[in-house]
Amino acid sequence: MPVAPTSRLAALAATTGLVLALGAGPALAATPSATSSAAPSASADVELAGEACPEDEGATVLVDPQGLAGGDLAAPTAGCALDAPDGLTALTEAGFTATESQPGFVCTIEGLPAPDEADCLNDGYWAYWYAPRDGEWTSSQVGAADRVPEVGGVEAWSWTELSGDSLEGAPPRVEPAAVAALPVAGEAAPTATSSPSSTPTGAPEDGTEGGSPAVDPEGADASEVEASSEEAASVPWTTVVVVVVVAAVVVLALVLGALRARRRRDEEMDERRSDAR
Repeated sequence: MPVAPTSRLAALAATTGLVLALGAGPALAATPSATSSAAPSASADVELAGEACPEDEGATVLVDPQGLAGGDLAAPTAGCALDAPDGLTALTEAGFTATESQPGFVCTIEGLPAPDEADCLNDGYWAYWYAPRDGEWTSSQVGAADRVPEVGGVEAWSWTELSGDSLEGAPPRVEPAAVAALPVAGEAAPTATSSPSSTPTGAPEDGTEGGSPAVDPEGADASEVEASSEEAASVPWTTVVVVVVVAAVVVLALVLGALRARRRRDEEMDERRSDAR
């Protein structure tokens, strides 16, 4: 009778002292001596894509498909997780889509392995690694949901094929330093700057030394005066309207005042005439 996949993985983990990429619950083997620091089988022809986090922010997450075919992930690819409270969150915050075969167990990343290529329990699993920016890969001895990524550090998920009774995870094929050296997320790529021309500049026609043209102070003053005049002439139309309205109000007030004064004089004259009679 074949051994159930989960039982097989648990049995192998217990004998080898290594931990699968479990996202929740205690590590299958949490003894410090079980931590492995293996050098990746990197080669010059392994392509690396993506972007990294700044040195003092977030965690850079690498996903290495290790030869899995299909999907959009053809080469080791990295992304930046600025919000990374745990390894599982960092994986998705870095822009990768992950599915779980059971709570906490990462089964596929970016659709890999494809259903017709490999089974994430019988044929292999995603091994979970971490490293300082300039250090070496270390296989995590706790689940990804139980580990807090180091700020500025590098996280990695590397597909590992099951072979015989061994569960030793396959380390990523690129060094942590190479991942950290990727372009920083959100920063524009540097643009090439043109070098100064080595062609000497000719002497100006007026015979002055140097390559910059002579400046006529009087011409400069005249242009400044002209610019000031243009600015003074360009009075906003709202100001003109306000001035006209104020002037009209003043004139109206003066006219009304004169009319009241004249009416008052006429009334006084009428009273005097009445008294005289």
